[in-house]
Amino acid sequence: MMIITKDQLELLYQTFHHKLDLTNIITIDDEELEKVLHYFLILNEFSHEITAGSSFTTEQILYSQYYWFVYFKNRYFSMYGYDGGMDQQAFHLIEHIAYELNDEVNWDFLEQITNDLETIHKC
Repeated sequence: MMIITKDQLELLYQTFHHKLDLTNIITIDDEELEKVLHYFLILNEFSHEITAGSSFTTEQILYSQYYWFVYFKNRYFSMYGYDGGMDQQAFHLIEHIAYELNDEVNWDFLEQITNDLETIHKC
């Protein structure tokens, strides 16, 4: 399984960023971190449009949503401190993946994402 890369997301960002609903998101002073949040939001809000108009699969979108949210969450924690609501949101994303994939979740892949991102943000 491949995660949608930052370069690929940047192209999606160019297409969808003007349509993003940013009314209910937290305010972040760091532009790079804010952009990562926008990547997640694009994957979340426009998943059907992305799969219809590209070669990305539903599975790639779902696992990429998890990857980019956990990336955002870990970086946010390291910059601003712990937020239990974000951990809860990560669990909701796993539940959403399980629902969308009819419980055919690649648990090893999710664990790898989680472990890889923990390692990145501890460095």
